[in-house]
Amino acid sequence: MRLTLRKDDSASSDTGSDEHHPYGKHRKKRMVRKHPNKHHEGDRKRWRDAVTERERKRYEGVWAANRGLFLEEAPDDVVNFIVRDIWLRSRLPEHELEDVWDLVEDSFPGRLCKEEFVVGLWLIDQRLKGRKLPTKVSPTVWASVRGLQGIKVKKFLG
Repeated sequence: MRLTLRKDDSASSDTGSDEHHPYGKHRKKRMVRKHPNKHHEGDRKRWRDAVTERERKRYEGVWAANRGLFLEEAPDDVVNFIVRDIWLRSRLPEHELEDVWDLVEDSFPGRLCKEEFVVGLWLIDQRLKGRKLPTKVSPTVWASVRGLQGIKVKKFLG
């Protein structure tokens, strides 16, 4: 008569390589994984050359909620003090936010158009991810926020 539900020692011999180790079943499997906070030489991510569609839509939502406030002559722009309030929420130092402003502000002094605002928020997000600010915003970044990328037209087959 058996007193336990354990298998006999002769039946456990087919379990594999864990039979010789007394704690074989509970042994940790050692897998090489990269720790998220550990420095890996050569793994540094470089600047992307474009704003993704998902990021662009998110930044345009912030722009749409704040555009035209305190501006009667330019309803599609955002005033500098509104931009300052939004960008200060990132908790970046003010001198870095000034650098971002200098990189993106081009068309009208004291306000940003939609593309400039979107690129500015993208630069702030890149800085929050630990990347340094570029000396100049590349043309491919500007091209990724311009145009009709958000509109998709279905072809009518009929």
